[in-house]
Amino acid sequence: MFEIEGTSAPGYGKATRSLALVLPLFELDFPEVAGCYRGTINLILDRPLLVVKPDHRSQPLPWDVNYPDYLEGFDFLRIEFEAPLGTAPVRAWLFIPHRAPHRTNLNVHEVIAPKLPVKYGDRCRIRIHRAVEELPYRKIAVVV
Repeated sequence: MFEIEGTSAPGYGKATRSLALVLPLFELDFPEVAGCYRGTINLILDRPLLVVKPDHRSQPLPWDVNYPDYLEGFDFLRIEFEAPLGTAPVRAWLFIPHRAPHRTNLNVHEVIAPKLPVKYGDRCRIRIHRAVEELPYRKIAVVV
């Protein structure tokens, strides 16, 4: 098991607007995400994390409600999520949109989970229950 802590932060609001549209489509292909809240929790991780082998990759789907022809793929990584610190961990997923503007910042990740009492600035912890590689580089420290 590998753990990384981080701080919840505001996002762009796009996931909250669009997950109601696409989460039912994700559930068809990847039913374990059924029951997740229709929004994401944005985390700024204490260490960079690069996910190169997700647990699931979606087909390109319509993502932006304003541009139904705009398609995007999404990766999911199973995690255990303690949010905020000191609460019971829940089953959750790193949610990785392929075209997200923050994708190049390996410290910024989004989580989908059941509704949780997380506020901006709360400290959180993700646990990854599979092999990871810790690299001796400053910009990429952990690879899943």
